[in-house]
Amino acid sequence: MDKRCAAVALSLPLAILLAACSSSATPEEQADYLRRMAQRGADLHAVKQSQGRGTPGDREECLGAYQHLYGGRNSPEVPHVGTDGADAALAEEGEDLFVESCVNGTPAPVPAR
Repeated sequence: MDKRCAAVALSLPLAILLAACSSSATPEEQADYLRRMAQRGADLHAVKQSQGRGTPGDREECLGAYQHLYGGRNSPEVPHVGTDGADAALAEEGEDLFVESCVNGTPAPVPAR
């Protein structure tokens, strides 16, 4: 096999691997992430109430918990959507759902994607 064929043979699997790693999250994966954040916020509300800790319904306390537990909007759990702006918007939406659910005690509804 000449050098050119060897280079193509070696680079093709690498290109496939890179394409798979850089793919964007599907709308269903994005919705799953948002549902998880909403459920986790509601779960935190329930834990705070059962332990008599914190102030249920305190928005600032819920926001602080989100930032502490999940790294805020830079959370590694936020699925990659495609652009930095879209990723940031999804992270903000996840944060908002977590905080709303934490404050209210029930998972906030996730908008259709």
